[in-house]
Amino acid sequence: MRTYVLGGETRRRALFNGVSRGQVVSIIMGVLAWLVVMMITRSVWALLGGVVLALVATGAGRRRTALGESWAGSVYDRLAFRFSGKGAPDFVPGQTLPREVGDIRVLAYAPPVARKSPMAIVHHKDNRRASWNTGHLTATFEIQGSGDGLLPASQVDTAGLRFERLLGGLASAEIPVDQLDICTRVLPVHPDAYRDHMAGLVVPTAPERLKASMAELAGFAAGNAEEYRSFATIRVPLAHLQASVGTQMDLDDLCAHTFDLVGDVVRRVDSAGYRLRAVLGPRRLGALIRHLHDPDHDMDNLDGIGSVADGWGQVRHKAKDWTRVEGTGRDWYHAVAHVPRDGWPSQAVTARFMETLVTQVSPATIRTVVSQFRLVPKVQARQMARMGLTYDVATKRGAEKKQQISTGETEASMSAARRTLQDLMQPVTGGVYPAIRVMVSAPDPALLAAARKRVVGAAENGGVTRLDWETYQHHKALVTALPMARGVRA
Repeated sequence: MRTYVLGGETRRRALFNGVSRGQVVSIIMGVLAWLVVMMITRSVWALLGGVVLALVATGAGRRRTALGESWAGSVYDRLAFRFSGKGAPDFVPGQTLPREVGDIRVLAYAPPVARKSPMAIVHHKDNRRASWNTGHLTATFEIQGSGDGLLPASQVDTAGLRFERLLGGLASAEIPVDQLDICTRVLPVHPDAYRDHMAGLVVPTAPERLKASMAELAGFAAGNAEEYRSFATIRVPLAHLQASVGTQMDLDDLCAHTFDLVGDVVRRVDSAGYRLRAVLGPRRLGALIRHLHDPDHDMDNLDGIGSVADGWGQVRHKAKDWTRVEGTGRDWYHAVAHVPRDGWPSQAVTARFMETLVTQVSPATIRTVVSQFRLVPKVQARQMARMGLTYDVATKRGAEKKQQISTGETEASMSAARRTLQDLMQPVTGGVYPAIRVMVSAPDPALLAAARKRVVGAAENGGVTRLDWETYQHHKALVTALPMARGVRA
């Protein structure tokens, strides 16, 4: 049985004992402001006030909640939620897109010689640099997932090895793809439809006892029957695509090269065992986004969809534990969670350890499970692992000099870094930073709370120690469950 060890990094590595760059900048600015006040006032009270503020800031920065999250960060989220308008709509449909989506441009392209429906190429603006040139492109296609029931260990191992090679090949520096998302949408099937489907499997010449047994089995399983649809989204940095081409591209060249790149990725995905169903055009992509907001709309229903932007045609209301969408027939409540750094299983798991979130939630629950893989070329991944191991060794030696008792976190992190360096010595490997997102939907807050408990139980059955729900941020976190390849940094 082929197994994997995913856990080990329980905290983010950084200089100054885990202090982030933003915190370092804030500290420097605070010290400079304090010095300026001291020079202007020349007061002992200014000196004492600065010391007190430094102690308070240090205590607030180190304080953690019961779940191990930053207490200061949770306070900031709560205050930001209250001051931004509790329960108010977060954007105006038809006039603007949600702020977290940012500026996007949608291109529809099909080769001139092919009589096929166009492919949607979404150009995302780099909002940090306010530049389209440093943005990225995304394209989405539907695949036939490998949810084929119980399989022998040898077949599971083979499927895992194929997916490893898929990620390793896409992580090559020569391929301008830096992220692959696999999204599985799970929907309950109406009991009558399931019974009709099972009845259709019984041939007329079957014995009566077999027919009765099949009908009885269909009755037991009807309430838990589910439908699965899977989609893959690739993220293409525009600068990397330009560098791989080597010549200046106009709009037609950009679309043509992106289309060829998607074709290459589709062939690789097909070799990994995921068959292509269709490449999504602008209207189908918009219908999928609308369906994720309002499940009463079928994802294949194109009525009322003229472009991708029409997928955000519903009014959304933010709340602490969910975001409410005003659907066409009724309201829908959504909650989003992710697997935090310290939530990954530290014990060895198989290649299908996450199938509990997809197939083992009972009763049937509307949910979207997104597996995101940020791809890093081997050379860059090796340097990042080496730097991380350097930080861990320095932290361990510092603790030993102070004769501090270790909690085991540093040793586990060192083991993860060494394992990464060892894996990168193998052929057809690359750096991969995984992330798991789960979006749960229900037409009532009480039903949503019950669905969240079921999803948490399924995640724990797979070895995930906890899910981190996006409290106060569900309306923003929805973008990570959409086919837009957002939310992962290497």
